[in-house]
Amino acid sequence: MQPVRINQWAADNSFLTDKKAEIHFGKGGVDNAEDTEDTAHEYGHAVHHAQVPGFGSSVEAGSIGEAFGDYLAVAVDEHAAPPYGRPLKADVACDACAADWDSVTHSNAPHYPHRINSDQTHADRISKVHTDSEIWPRAPPDIHTTPGPRVADRTTVNAQFGFAPDTSFAAAAQTTVATAQKMYGKGAADAVRTAFQARAIPGLI
Repeated sequence: MQPVRINQWAADNSFLTDKKAEIHFGKGGVDNAEDTEDTAHEYGHAVHHAQVPGFGSSVEAGSIGEAFGDYLAVAVDEHAAPPYGRPLKADVACDACAADWDSVTHSNAPHYPHRINSDQTHADRISKVHTDSEIWPRAPPDIHTTPGPRVADRTTVNAQFGFAPDTSFAAAAQTTVATAQKMYGKGAADAVRTAFQARAIPGLI
């Protein structure tokens, strides 16, 4: 069970507080809890907190936390029953947008605060979690193509048990590759490695 507080934060923002492990949804424009991708994103933080208490204590770990929330939001949307679901494709702009309903009042079309199809690489880091977060989430949807959504989702979630609270992109990518190898073998590990290499994550051989 995940405790939540809805419309009790008087700002257009939502967050997980690890002191009580509660999700607080803000209001303003479109109230955040109205957007199912927004709720899934915040639940992603709760997942990380449950897997690795204190996760996100460095900029890169925090960026991964934001990225996983975006990936989870779009992946949940993909798996929703038709006609509500939509395909998860890294090369389709709107289908790769997270929380696009929440952002209609403060962004131009296509509406999104974050997306999972950015071409940013490790060299584009600026040490801000909500910007650097667009480096990481391109890899899981790329893995969706080969070897597929089930492998991508299960590998992504299971790998996170091995992350340190202050993990780096490099360490997290290496852990994810190793998890794919352990769960699905060389073919899956190679696909995961290739996806992270495309983001120029260092230390992957």
